[in-house]
Amino acid sequence: MLDRLYFANTKAQIYYEDANFNIWKFAAEESAGKRQKRPIILNYSIMTRAYGTCFNKDNFIEFFNRQGFDVFLMDWGKESLFTLSGWTLNDLADAFDAKAVTPLLKDYKVDNLNVFAICIGGLITSHLINRELKKNKDYGKRFHKISYYGSPILGSRDLGMARSFLQFYQTMKPYRPALEKTGISLYAMDMIIMQSTGISMMEWFWQRFWEAGPETFTKALALTCDDRLVPFAAFMDILEGAFASNPDNGKESFHFDGDVSNIHFFNLVGEHDFLVMPSASIVEWNSTIPQQFASFDQVIFPGGHFIFARPGFQDVKERLAAWFATD
Repeated sequence: MLDRLYFANTKAQIYYEDANFNIWKFAAEESAGKRQKRPIILNYSIMTRAYGTCFNKDNFIEFFNRQGFDVFLMDWGKESLFTLSGWTLNDLADAFDAKAVTPLLKDYKVDNLNVFAICIGGLITSHLINRELKKNKDYGKRFHKISYYGSPILGSRDLGMARSFLQFYQTMKPYRPALEKTGISLYAMDMIIMQSTGISMMEWFWQRFWEAGPETFTKALALTCDDRLVPFAAFMDILEGAFASNPDNGKESFHFDGDVSNIHFFNLVGEHDFLVMPSASIVEWNSTIPQQFASFDQVIFPGGHFIFARPGFQDVKERLAAWFATD
């Protein structure tokens, strides 16, 4: 309903489009001091509309563009009946690889790319890399710098998402066979989640947006009421990975299982993230996790899960943009 309206008021261009999803290109600022040789893929969550990343002028994409990066935004889902219905996590990973990673490597004539992934976008990225590393031990070399925000560590600690989605998962699991080939709207899912977690979570969400100003609040309201269809099968795949696995398997892994020693990693943790609690995404400095990567950095700041859609947090955005710009 609102996709074209929002993107029409940005400088977004269609890079890829089919019946299921779009990839939007945000070109680097012409005034940027240095044009970066690698683009950044912003792999967004499957659960909320992708224009939430750019509906204020103080957003991550604008910062990246000013540093000379082209940004490619994964917009999972379009406004048609049965959008992405029946897709699994493997389907999303396939599309991410075939329509973004592989063609961008060719278009930019580079050996590796940068990824900034938010929430479930991080899980899609991790799933793709882990899956492909089993077939090709050099697959991780396709990526130079990766940063996650609000992406949980599945199967290793208390999963913060459980507070919001466990009851939903338990309720909907018996109906999965019937619902895999249909779509359910984000608005309907919001109502189920609100019933499961109590109204306090939604009140907290609206209060934070209201503090940012009536205009931002109005746009946030439009985001929630926009009848976006969630890929139900993929969503259940992710929840099953979280809740059906043994959380006490003794293996702590920050998303990656294989050779990622060439990748530089930056972890962003929202101190007040109520969907993916810090206990689910934070990395202890004395763990073995930082040793997996060519370099590792982490910022913990007083933000919530929806900082990408809110103005402010300039220091965090500037630091991340500068990190991507350092070769």
